Amino acid sequence: MTQYNTRALVESALLAVIGMILVLLGKYVPLIGFIALLLWPLPSALVVLRHGMRWGVMASILTALCLTLFMNWITAFGLWVQFGLTGLTFGYAVTKQYSPAKIIVVTSIAFLIGAFSWLLFTYLLTGHTPMQLIDELLRAWQTSAELTERVLGTNPFVDMIQDFDTMKALLIRLLPSGLVLSALFQSYLNYEVLRRVLSRLGHNLEPLPPFSRWILPEYIAHATIISCMAAELGIRYNLPLVEQAGQSVFTALSLLLLIETASVISYYISKHDLPKFFSALAIFYVIANPVLNVLSVFFGIIDILFDVRQLRYGYLNDM
Repeated sequence: MTQYNTRALVESALLAVIGMILVLLGKYVPLIGFIALLLWPLPSALVVLRHGMRWGVMASILTALCLTLFMNWITAFGLWVQFGLTGLTFGYAVTKQYSPAKIIVVTSIAFLIGAFSWLLFTYLLTGHTPMQLIDELLRAWQTSAELTERVLGTNPFVDMIQDFDTMKALLIRLLPSGLVLSALFQSYLNYEVLRRVLSRLGHNLEPLPPFSRWILPEYIAHATIISCMAAELGIRYNLPLVEQAGQSVFTALSLLLLIETASVISYYISKHDLPKFFSALAIFYVIANPVLNVLSVFFGIIDILFDVRQLRYGYLNDM
């Protein structure tokens, strides 16, 4: 027992230091730093997998304490709130042998809870609401845009940033979808990296199905339809809060439906044994074309509800 506790202590401390390094890379190193920050939950998840939740919590807290040596405690605690829960939840979900899709969904929910907890922590500590944080971000962007304009001259992008009200409305509308996509991307990235790490340690983690065979749950299509109706009712009956909520949810789900449509495109191109390059080209064309971009949302709903590729229910004549 003593030997096991010593090994758990050493491995937890080592992984806590690795987590601290990932955070420091994310904060101070451009480009690769963003990916490193997203991978911070991995060390905590590995500790949970190898030694249990108790050691995982202690390793996560140790990472936050180590970060206070390099940054103020408010920033360190905020990062721990945002990413610590994600790592612990990720490790717990893998330990319980959830399906790959369920692991990604559960971990994404933990990321969103951490993000909202960070906003609540910021408000309680500083009194800054999310709207005030957005205002401060926009002012920083405007200052940067003014410096860019002095060096490079005027351009439409700089002019758009300097339009404070338009940018604020755009950010508020895109914020929910941005958070959801960030959560899904982080969960997917951590899952794929952890799967490769565990294979080297003698553990097998079930891979995700090929992208061409992805199909989202039916409630995604139902929620999209309801959010679209809510937005229309908000406009018709002059209910700004209902309209804003409907548009925000619809925007977030539209991005998921775009991924669904991209999966359909990849499926039929691979079915005809065409090079993968054609899939990337076709998906890029759909994203770049405004008309096809809108139509892809409705086609994604159709594929989810009617299973066009017959992945979920099989062939209709076999039912």
